[in-house]
Amino acid sequence: MASFDVASYNRLGQVFSAANVSAKSVIAVTAAMTGVILYNPPGSGKKLVVINGGFAWTTVAAAAHNLGWGLMTKNDALPTSLTAIGSGVLSADGSGAASNAVGRAYDAATLPAAPIAVRWFGGSAYSTGAGIGPYQLNDAIDGALILVPGSALAMIAVTTTAVGLGSVTWAEVAV
Repeated sequence: MASFDVASYNRLGQVFSAANVSAKSVIAVTAAMTGVILYNPPGSGKKLVVINGGFAWTTVAAAAHNLGWGLMTKNDALPTSLTAIGSGVLSADGSGAASNAVGRAYDAATLPAAPIAVRWFGGSAYSTGAGIGPYQLNDAIDGALILVPGSALAMIAVTTTAVGLGSVTWAEVAV
């Protein structure tokens, strides 16, 4: 059972989602990230409480890899080389585009600093050429990761790049 009351925040129009709509490469931590990147701009006046994230493979990986989240700590420099995430940022209550959201989601971004791995949630294991692994993963973060203004969260992979579709859902609360 969730300890963060998502439904209450969603009723208030404070829960948002974003997802890739075409396959993206999820890579090891670097400043130039691809896959799913959630960014809280400096001066937003909000904290982004991360609720969950998901990943589904679209390409079989050549080797074992692990998926997780990398956190870029507060930095007032702005990211560059931005590619907006395919779905855009949507209100999770089904009302459509989220013009009131402060969080920004990207398929690609060059962050002012490389994120640091903070959470692992799954991966794919390969043995003697035969793949063994789930098709889709969901990480119930439930508020364990919070982005303060000027910070970012990126889905990361180590050992081998993971290619697929990712998503992230968050609530926006006053600082």
